[in-house]
Amino acid sequence: MKLRAIKRVFLPLSYRNFRLLWIGQAISALGNPFQSVALIWLILQRNGSPLDLTLLLMALSVPQALVTLVGGVITDRLDARTVIFWSDTTRMVISGAIALLAFVGVLPLWLLGLLLIVYSIASGIFNPAAGSITPHLLPREALDGGNALMQLLTQIGTFLGAVPAGIIVARSSPMVAFALNAISFAFAVFVTWLMTPLDRVEKSSSSSVFQDALQGFIYLGSTPWLVSLLLIDACAAIAAIGPIAIGLPLLAKDVLHVGATGYSFLIWSFACGSIIGMLVPLFGGPRHRRGRFFCLLQLVEGPLLAGVAFSPLLIAMFCLMGVAFLNGILVVLFLSLIQEHVSRGLLGRVMSFFMLASIGFVPFSQSISGYIAARAGVQNLFITAGLLTTLSAFFGLLIPSLRTLD
Repeated sequence: MKLRAIKRVFLPLSYRNFRLLWIGQAISALGNPFQSVALIWLILQRNGSPLDLTLLLMALSVPQALVTLVGGVITDRLDARTVIFWSDTTRMVISGAIALLAFVGVLPLWLLGLLLIVYSIASGIFNPAAGSITPHLLPREALDGGNALMQLLTQIGTFLGAVPAGIIVARSSPMVAFALNAISFAFAVFVTWLMTPLDRVEKSSSSSVFQDALQGFIYLGSTPWLVSLLLIDACAAIAAIGPIAIGLPLLAKDVLHVGATGYSFLIWSFACGSIIGMLVPLFGGPRHRRGRFFCLLQLVEGPLLAGVAFSPLLIAMFCLMGVAFLNGILVVLFLSLIQEHVSRGLLGRVMSFFMLASIGFVPFSQSISGYIAARAGVQNLFITAGLLTTLSAFFGLLIPSLRTLD
């Protein structure tokens, strides 16, 4: 049994194209925390105000959300490998340019903002391609494992890269960290170039970008289980992003009274749960009625999310780890269901809708969470998040096409 489980873990990596993609994106993920830490410090070094910091971080997030649907259309018109190659190339150039301009001392905040907008656009185009490429590289039996390995990249990158990034920025300068991020992108670009080109889906020469986008909307609207998953995903994003980002520090400070140290334990618990949950599909899972299984897992996640706010620190950590553990399984299952049941010619566009549901609701979730916490208290924020998660799961169970989806 152990040998079979180990083989399942490494099965996706036995396919050359997937192995190359994963190695390249793993190196790139290690570079991401370097840029994240360096950007904040660079803005502060340039005497940026809190408003400057907010505007520049928005320049890094808002364009990404706005072009996500366009990224899905481009992915389906070209192919996921090509889009990943050029998106990473663009981000490599931008990170390198920021490092160079910072080194020569010619980087006003307005220019930094323009460069971050271009970087953000490239990220928005990259996301649907990265989310839809796995079924082009792996057979169905290796799809869960491949999605798990791809989803682990961000967690692993943050886990391994955050501390070194802080040390390098503190002891040298932000431009070194930007340069290292550019090098990580260069490696990803080179490895993607080594991949065997993917087969492209034949399209009508008269089809316009608008027609392709409209076709994606029509397909989504005519597929009840997809619409249901999209609504569940949107509810999950609203219920998790704000409470985790806004609620947890308030919970640690005002309810649990554990300060920054206790807050770090809560964050650590969430990260550990996410990693373990994403690893679970590598060792097997249900193959029938997976749509119902998806909803049932989310049904369990709701009470755990509400329970975070009404426990001593140790139990709160356990509840939070449970939420992250279930969410890790759900993310992999969610991707596999879409990738297996949606035509490859539409996969980029469909994935862009779900990427938008996750990314686009970040500002809304954070603002509404802050409002609820301020008006009703942080505990009521977590109760609301748990109820929303539970209700969305009940909604999914009422949809026959999702409930019976294998």
